[in-house]
Amino acid sequence: MLLSFPLQPAFSTDTSEIPTVDDGASTHRLRLFMERQRSLATSNGRGVTELTPERQQERSELLRAGEEALGRRDVAAALEAFERATYMLHGIDTDASLARTYMQSGQYQRALALGSHMAGVHTDVEGGSVLYIWLLHLGGQSATAKRLLQLTHERWPEHALLDLVKQQLGQSDPLATGPLLKPPIRLAPYGDSAHLPASARVVGTATLLRNGTTVLVPAALLSRTSQMWLRNGLGQLAQAQPGWRPVGPHLALVPLATALPVAEYQGVAPDDPLPGSRALTVEYVPSSDAHPAWPVMRVGTLGEVLAMTGGGPLFDTNGRLTGIALGEGAGRPHHWLGASQLQSALAALDGTSQPQPFGPVTDIDPRGRDALAQVYERSLRTSLQVIAVAPP
Repeated sequence: MLLSFPLQPAFSTDTSEIPTVDDGASTHRLRLFMERQRSLATSNGRGVTELTPERQQERSELLRAGEEALGRRDVAAALEAFERATYMLHGIDTDASLARTYMQSGQYQRALALGSHMAGVHTDVEGGSVLYIWLLHLGGQSATAKRLLQLTHERWPEHALLDLVKQQLGQSDPLATGPLLKPPIRLAPYGDSAHLPASARVVGTATLLRNGTTVLVPAALLSRTSQMWLRNGLGQLAQAQPGWRPVGPHLALVPLATALPVAEYQGVAPDDPLPGSRALTVEYVPSSDAHPAWPVMRVGTLGEVLAMTGGGPLFDTNGRLTGIALGEGAGRPHHWLGASQLQSALAALDGTSQPQPFGPVTDIDPRGRDALAQVYERSLRTSLQVIAVAPP
């Protein structure tokens, strides 16, 4: 027999906090199910459901089918399979799989809400908080992630995944590897890597422009490669084309062979950020392989962020692109270019002196509690892994 887990009030388990998305029917079904679970917990204190061996096998097949669909980035099929498994038996495996499905489609805020539910409900299950801790870390809430990690580690001091997450978050550039890439607690998206050379590796971060077919790449990265691919946080891959155009000594416009999806609302700040102003950067951790990954947001004053970053797009608290951090070795004080230089880059792309922003611009209210999450969600499309093959 399989047992579901008792629902206990901790953190936020209110699914009304899950942001509204296009698949409203899915949200409604999940909300009804969670209301039913809370009702069971209130009536008998347990909310436990048993499955017959036949139903257990059926549920396992749904989880397998959902994972296979997610692996080929068929989000709709994965969502349907995982939802059906959830209705049969609510557990950490279905919650984690659904949260990863939301991330695979770029819905960070929704995944974060479900992660909060996992951490609050599955307190008696090893690994119940692992995905939520990682999502908090990704979205610029590293201090909160580390506090939750400490509390969870005190409850499960010998849990292998928690130990691995603790090791990674103790490093300057945490990266999910090894067991942290195994479902259902997989701390990375799936992505197309089949056509990449074995020697390909992630070397930095680029910024996707509004047409979806051009990226801004730090020039220092171009000198390290004979072939280049770009991949977003949804696992979508595009190869760089010849015809790179320099934009000053530190940036280049690089065309893509196929278009990548752009953030719906993404603008460029009208002015360079002031010293001491609050800044965000969303970038990828370089690695010795070309595995897909989610980007990491770093938050602080402009100086603090520039001291931490390895290079990537800079945003202000309204979610507008305000500069490009070039990383170490750029040969420029503070190693970054501001909005004025970006406007020049966009003008070069447009062939006009009045470049348009990335798309219809709706500023994020920096006072809102979800401001960081909104910036991060947009950045899953804007920030790109730079995958390179070194020249012979």
